[in-house]
Amino acid sequence: MSADILYFGRNAAMMALVGNELKAAGIAAEGFLDDAALMAAMQDRPVRLLVIGAGVEDGPRARLKEHCTARGVKVLEHFEGPGLLPAAIRRVL
Repeated sequence: MSADILYFGRNAAMMALVGNELKAAGIAAEGFLDDAALMAAMQDRPVRLLVIGAGVEDGPRARLKEHCTARGVKVLEHFEGPGLLPAAIRRVL
């Protein structure tokens, strides 16, 4: 997938809901549950925005934010329900 919006979380069920919400809103995005896979994807293509879900631990969250800052990638830390994410993404972009 060539989406320039990525999202990252720890709960597979929540990630599925997020994916469905974004697709229904017409937002092309790719989700990741694994830190290493996400970092590899961010190296392989341009990324405009990374959404970090509420369930991501402090250590990985900080590392991802630092990685994004160094590469000029916007970060959205989303702590609300998946139904509110499309509007939040549009505001950030």
